[in-house]
Amino acid sequence: MSEQQLEPFLDFFLYEQGVSVEVNGNIQKGLISNSNESIRYYNDKYLIGKFELHTGDFVKIVDQNDTYLVVSEIDNRINHNKARLRKCNQILIKEKPGEYVIIGYNDFGEPIFSTGESTYLSFLSIVENTVLDIETNYPIVISENEIIAILQENEETLLEFKIGEIFSVLNKNYQVFGVDRFKPGLLYIKGRLN
Repeated sequence: MSEQQLEPFLDFFLYEQGVSVEVNGNIQKGLISNSNESIRYYNDKYLIGKFELHTGDFVKIVDQNDTYLVVSEIDNRINHNKARLRKCNQILIKEKPGEYVIIGYNDFGEPIFSTGESTYLSFLSIVENTVLDIETNYPIVISENEIIAILQENEETLLEFKIGEIFSVLNKNYQVFGVDRFKPGLLYIKGRLN
């Protein structure tokens, strides 16, 4: 059966079995299925829908309280798109020091500065302390003081997660020592316990 002949069946399944998903803030209807690898280190899912998808998009399954990140290239078909999703498992916290503000002047007329209140930015991410072996597909634990975080690549994450920057996850502070952008739409950062 050709792909064109399968389209009416896909439309039927989307209508009958589709669930509401929120893709970057827009509610859509999509089919969700588990990945079918025999060894599943990650609990990845597949999403099929008749709407635009990009690597790095956030997808929330409306009936659940889980947010996923599109971690694959998009398989563009005639009338629908398919993508692999991975569940976001942590929130990275980034402190933004407050701006310097003038609180008065000294006896010589020079301004006296004080630091305003810090603000905190939060970033949904996938945090790992393992990588998959290319040959065996089994997880390999990296150094116990290091983590790898996968974030949506956007202007804010590119600005906030440069080499040397400090962020926290699970009440521990890490310093960025590596930044990779080898998959468009995703930002991989390597953090070392600070």
